[in-house]
Amino acid sequence: MLSKSFEQFKFKDFVNKSIIDLRFKNPTKIQERVFSPVLKNKNVVAMSQTGSGKSHSFLLPIFSKLDCDKQKTQAIIMAPTRELSRQLFDMANHIAPFSEKEIKISLFIGGQDLSRDIEKVSNTPHVIIGTPTRILELDKSSSLSIKEVQTIVVDECDMMIDLGFMEDIDKIANRSSDNCQFLVFSATIPDKMVHFLKKYVKNAQHIEVKKSIEGKISYLLVNTKSSNRMEKLLEITNTINPYIAIIFANKKTEVEEVSGYLISKGINVGVLHGDLTPRERKQMQKRINNLNFTYIVASDLISRGIDIEGVSHVINYNIPNDLDFFAHRAGRTGRAGLSGECITIFENKDEEKLRKLENRGIVFEHKDIKDNEFIEVKDRNKRDNREKIIADHNLTKKVKSRVKANNKVKPGYKKKYKYKIDKLKQKERRKFAKRKNQKNRNK
Repeated sequence: MLSKSFEQFKFKDFVNKSIIDLRFKNPTKIQERVFSPVLKNKNVVAMSQTGSGKSHSFLLPIFSKLDCDKQKTQAIIMAPTRELSRQLFDMANHIAPFSEKEIKISLFIGGQDLSRDIEKVSNTPHVIIGTPTRILELDKSSSLSIKEVQTIVVDECDMMIDLGFMEDIDKIANRSSDNCQFLVFSATIPDKMVHFLKKYVKNAQHIEVKKSIEGKISYLLVNTKSSNRMEKLLEITNTINPYIAIIFANKKTEVEEVSGYLISKGINVGVLHGDLTPRERKQMQKRINNLNFTYIVASDLISRGIDIEGVSHVINYNIPNDLDFFAHRAGRTGRAGLSGECITIFENKDEEKLRKLENRGIVFEHKDIKDNEFIEVKDRNKRDNREKIIADHNLTKKVKSRVKANNKVKPGYKKKYKYKIDKLKQKERRKFAKRKNQKNRNK
């Protein structure tokens, strides 16, 4: 049954049926604020982190606006990578079958035969999903008329800039009609994006939804101290028992070094970085989805283009130089109502980066490892001789490291995982209340 919180948006019946099938109980924060302006054909610029439900925030209203009787392309959705495009394509194909009238959706990405794609466009899909360069190629071939498209979505716009796609997107936008609706989604708004927004996305409704740091993700700091970074990483893998863990490194060479080291220690790891061929990336994605790996070693750019379900742990082999990527990395866990851990290996020279992250609102727990268990570093202010000790009353953080995930994938794993978290949180609340009452009695 559709909840009242979804009923208010008055989607078409087939869209509502897809929402029920997806088991969405209530809209996420980004969805609550994006649905209405999209349905009203307004331009939208939305800032939201990974895992906030933004894909469905534009997919659901776009499908509700489609006129299936018109044989023309009505929406183009652009993503920066082939993997993200495929994921959006899969999401769209979950919605379309609920319509009594056929909705044609086509995927256009690089690495495919262009002549075959031109033939697919001749069938006039209602919705096109793909990468900017291939969509521009189709328009140049005169097989696609961007001028007739009613809605254009630019997903992960900041990543589009990182990967050098903005020139293609600018050309696509320039070929669109004056009344075309633009929906731009990004985790951040870089300076290079401001010019594009001013030029094409006029009178836009700006929406920003900050992902809550508290309550879902606990942030652990582990100092290398006497051991080197690689040895400390191995200690961490011997301490945690993840469902899936992603290990992030700053450079492709580090990704290869880390994966090689872990493999030499008998750990089966998947590898993701920008130099993999499209075929290798597709094969790796399939193996990851099949849960062939517990650990995945990845670089930043490629990791943002792949959605890996069930990530319980993120490990920062080193802190990214661009601190925005810290949030992108951490956002891979703590999704779909589950809690997660983001573990960062640091050295004293990383202090400036850590200060900046703390200024952004991240509260770290200082940990060490003893006998394959995390132990709290008591004198936490020693890290930089600060006068103030970081306050920590986040119950999720206190209990997360005590919940061991099951190595074997079993039905209902995620529900059991969340149930353990909730039970421990209740226990900690009772302890906290008891200590507080005792303190009041002693006054």
